[in-house]
Amino acid sequence: MLPNYIRYPFINQYPYMMYTLQPPGMPMQQFPQQFMPVNQYPSMQQVPLEPFEDSDLSDFGPATKSPQDPPPLLSNNPAETSVVLFKELTAYPNYGNPSRNADILYTGNRGTWTFESPAFLLVPGNQRAQIAIRAVLDDHSSVPVNRYSARITVNGSVVHNGAVPLQHGTPAGGIFTNWRELSFNIPTQRRSTRVTIENTSTAGTNDWIGFDWMELRLLPR
Repeated sequence: MLPNYIRYPFINQYPYMMYTLQPPGMPMQQFPQQFMPVNQYPSMQQVPLEPFEDSDLSDFGPATKSPQDPPPLLSNNPAETSVVLFKELTAYPNYGNPSRNADILYTGNRGTWTFESPAFLLVPGNQRAQIAIRAVLDDHSSVPVNRYSARITVNGSVVHNGAVPLQHGTPAGGIFTNWRELSFNIPTQRRSTRVTIENTSTAGTNDWIGFDWMELRLLPR
């Protein structure tokens, strides 16, 4: 039996097991080698590093160059501020790219779209306005493109009247990939901008002009 002052856990439960008693004041018993953590990886060799020189580096070209390479031609002009009010057109569920939606005006149709500009965006005298319209003709490839025309009015001023520089949409019946942007300066700038388009084509009543989106751009003078 062990003296009462020696109190190791579980000794009373296993009296016939052999124990190595640790005398008071001595360091704690060390674990056998098989229980010690072993480094599984060899130590890495120290490889001397060469000094880094960035004299040949440029944000505009490769890290290396030969003496025959011409010097870069760079510019750093002042940034210009512009404001864009974007309007997605979604009346018909096809043709638009990538939205898959578009507005359509058949021959003889007229449509009006409005842009409400917040007052703090308007700077009278220091801005000029521009309307951008992404458009395309229908996919009726048998109809000559010179039979399509439109009258575009912005805030009561006609900015276009006549043939439109557009092509028939392709691929036929699907998401068109040949939309084209038409842009016009707006003579009269207002807080509420009204864009009216009339399809004045001489094509058939089922022929049409499609519109993917519009943008009102406020640019510095």
